Amino acid sequence: MSEILKFRAGVADFDETSKICSPVPIKGEIVVKHSEEAEGFYDFEWKPIEKVASGNVETIELILIPDTTKWIHIKSSKNGRVFCLLFSSDEKYFFWLQDKHQGSEQLNDLSDVDKKMVEKFEEILSSEADDEESEANKDHDMEGQDQDQDKDVEMDAAQTSNQPVAHINDFLTKQLIIDHVQSLDPQSPQLLRLLEHLPEDQPRNKATLIECLRGPYFYQATDTLSRTLLEGFEASLTISSGFGYDFSGDGVLGFIKGARSKGKNDYQKDHQKDHQDQHDQEDDTN
Repeated sequence: MSEILKFRAGVADFDETSKICSPVPIKGEIVVKHSEEAEGFYDFEWKPIEKVASGNVETIELILIPDTTKWIHIKSSKNGRVFCLLFSSDEKYFFWLQDKHQGSEQLNDLSDVDKKMVEKFEEILSSEADDEESEANKDHDMEGQDQDQDKDVEMDAAQTSNQPVAHINDFLTKQLIIDHVQSLDPQSPQLLRLLEHLPEDQPRNKATLIECLRGPYFYQATDTLSRTLLEGFEASLTISSGFGYDFSGDGVLGFIKGARSKGKNDYQKDHQKDHQDQHDQEDDTN
């Protein structure tokens, strides 16, 4: 899918002792596009665009969910135009804008292009309900809201950065999962794989799956899984083997990353299979 946003940016390190964000001198690029895995979600990718003498620099791949993620300008940072990608789980990623801004002597001043990018990012990360509320209140205390938001981020940054996700529901709420299932085509490979996990004595259809997700057993299962993932490396490794995804780190965040990677691989295989089936049908017709 084509990108919605694309701009030059590098990563920034946050020092816990000094409480200072320091831009890392590596040229990079941020791309945001509609998620191929879930309707209403977005794929975020940061990647370096230059070779680094010290070795490979890892790409950052994240899922953006409206109402659970914020893109916030760290105005207190004076050594660059630094932004924080802040998740509801309190996980944080810091980036600095690299496109030239020749209209100001202040390193942290935003250009007109930067401001348009921020507006687009905020539009992506807000739900329709948020858009209506914002439209109704856009002329009310805007300056005061900006200052309060900046203070909130500084307070967040002063606390532990990149805190681990403690529970699966901190990242994927029950309603988000239900909305995703409802958006799937009844004959899609994604839905058919999910239906395989229903009890054998239950009808394997979308309605039954949604009923299961809304019931207490699903929460109990995710709660047990989350607690087990927090037990340490061996538990997380065992779970990754059981679920059939490549180990991507311990804890809940490692589980989410591994499961997401497996989902992307499964999606690509399904897409290739559909393409091959279509090609075979055309050959049979000819």
